[in-house]
Amino acid sequence: MAQNQNSTKLGALWVNQPKSEKGPVLTGEIEGKRVALFKNKKWTEAESKKQPMYYILESVFQGKAQKA
Repeated sequence: MAQNQNSTKLGALWVNQPKSEKGPVLTGEIEGKRVALFKNKKWTEAESKKQPMYYILESVFQGKAQKA
């Protein structure tokens, strides 16, 4: 990502429609790292203080030669 002119901006996310019924997946870049956000399947309003609503994972690209 290009140098941010706004020092509070960490990155940007896009909504991607999933191929299954898991709900939208957000992907993008935060502080120069590719990330994906997934909704927590176990989240309920009753458990909102104990469970996060979303998980953020760093994307790890594996080329065809690297997959085992």
